[in-house]
Amino acid sequence: MKRSQRKKMYKILSYFLLTLIAIIIAFPFYWLIITSFKTYPEIYQYPLTYYPHTVTFEHFKEILRLGMGQYFVNSIIVSLGTSLLSLIIGIFPAYAFAKFSFRGEKSLLTSVLLFQMFPMVIFLLPMFNLLKNTGLINTHFGLMLSYLPFTTPITIVFLRSFFIEIPKSLEEAAMIDGCSLTQAFFKIIFPITLPGIASVGTYTFLFSWSELLYSMSLLLSKSKQTIPTFLSLFVGQYQTRWGPLFAGSFLATIPPLIVFIFLQRYFIKGLTSGSVKE
Repeated sequence: MKRSQRKKMYKILSYFLLTLIAIIIAFPFYWLIITSFKTYPEIYQYPLTYYPHTVTFEHFKEILRLGMGQYFVNSIIVSLGTSLLSLIIGIFPAYAFAKFSFRGEKSLLTSVLLFQMFPMVIFLLPMFNLLKNTGLINTHFGLMLSYLPFTTPITIVFLRSFFIEIPKSLEEAAMIDGCSLTQAFFKIIFPITLPGIASVGTYTFLFSWSELLYSMSLLLSKSKQTIPTFLSLFVGQYQTRWGPLFAGSFLATIPPLIVFIFLQRYFIKGLTSGSVKE
């Protein structure tokens, strides 16, 4: 077999495998969508149907009747707030760890990741008591604060890797031109690290959007609870209401999908930044 023929065969095989993997990954989302439009008899029908024979919107009407819109708004507030707070708190320590050397630097950086070593459930009771004593229980701001110990360390470590890749000569050139250290950071360093900031912000948004344990435990009133808590209402001990659950899950995937579409360029660039050392 000639080299050109082997190369063509490998290319065809690669495309086939990639297509197969894409189908396997996309199939659960496809099943989620079609099930949300099926009637109850068709959902429980056997053999299974791979497209809705009778399209219905009853499940969407049901979740809207139950007030999913309010849960939706609550999730957006909490997710955007957590992302913003994590970036504000984490960006300056990340810059300090990347650009300055000081005593105890490695020990302090290791301690930053300490929260990542333990499951979130361990800190639930202390966090509940802390928010209760400070009057922040059952508030969106209190839930945002409870997420920070788990999102800020990742923010610091990820952004630190981006700041390390920026040549120090850029800051020095800006300071020679009359910029202070703060001006050099916001005018030179900050715009360069936007891909990293976007990727970390996307991570914290998705984390906050999908988190269930803390949102269910710290938000006591239904008017302030988030999407995961709303979806858990359809999962009972003896019965699961698949129609509303799948319809709600389908709508719940739209905001993260929109965030990723708009930040895709920055997100992918952020993930690959620093992977190749020149």
